[in-house]
Amino acid sequence: MTSPKPNLVVVRAGEKSLHPGWLDQDHADRNFDLVVSYFSDKAFAEHPDAPGVSKVLVKGGKWDGLYRTLTGIDDLETYEYIWLPDDDIATNGATIGRTFELAKEYALGVCQPSLSRDSYYTHFMFSQCESFRLRYTNHVEIMVPCLSRNVLRRALPYFETTMSGFGLDYIWCRWPETGAFRAAILDEVAVHHTRPIGSQLKKAISDTGSANTDEEKAMNALFGIDWRVVPVAYSGIAADGQPVTGRSAMARQMYKTWTSDLKAFRDPSNARIKALQILKRQYIKRLDLSELPDPKGQ
Repeated sequence: MTSPKPNLVVVRAGEKSLHPGWLDQDHADRNFDLVVSYFSDKAFAEHPDAPGVSKVLVKGGKWDGLYRTLTGIDDLETYEYIWLPDDDIATNGATIGRTFELAKEYALGVCQPSLSRDSYYTHFMFSQCESFRLRYTNHVEIMVPCLSRNVLRRALPYFETTMSGFGLDYIWCRWPETGAFRAAILDEVAVHHTRPIGSQLKKAISDTGSANTDEEKAMNALFGIDWRVVPVAYSGIAADGQPVTGRSAMARQMYKTWTSDLKAFRDPSNARIKALQILKRQYIKRLDLSELPDPKGQ
């Protein structure tokens, strides 16, 4: 790749990957390079060359495949932030660029763009909440995480032995480089998750006999986590730049924002139920932001 940018996007891609839509800007206008790590021979063979874009062919799941891809990038340490989205994310260069800008502006260790209201989701918490610029959280999804160089350095060894990445989403929010006010959902930007969760790499993982839940249990055991972690937003920055402090204040503002425009969601009735569920969870669910020991002693 020529003229390296300050940030890097790495995507595990199949034949239906949406990453070409991320390249709607000229390379000179982007603040990121792109590495396309194909798990499909056909998609790899049909890859078109483009400035600031490189390709590799790596079999396996998302995270073990990312491990082999990232460890093969000679200039990886030159990038400030690295975004690791699924290949079924619909977005554009401006949104990706703004994600990197916000991460740097707020000195975040790990973050993610929010999900558009028409997205498929695992956790409703990550649906865009337009009254916020960002929400500080204990949970950043494995679907679209953006990691600082230092966090990626710490996280990379744990990628090697997991295909699904289950468990990473809350573990990497409790490292020395992350912790309180260093992990966030970016509501100023939103991406569209276009397909049901896990639809592309599910077969690649199941063919090995591995189970996502087994991998999550193994990750939890490694870090001594013996309780179910759910996403909580404990503070935030409002759209006007003012701070919002405390779980109860966050709960009220999120519920009000989501329920004010339920028709924008794919399933408005379910969205109302999920919004109420989060309202309750904000008051009662355990929140632990203490630093986790690093089993690999990094």
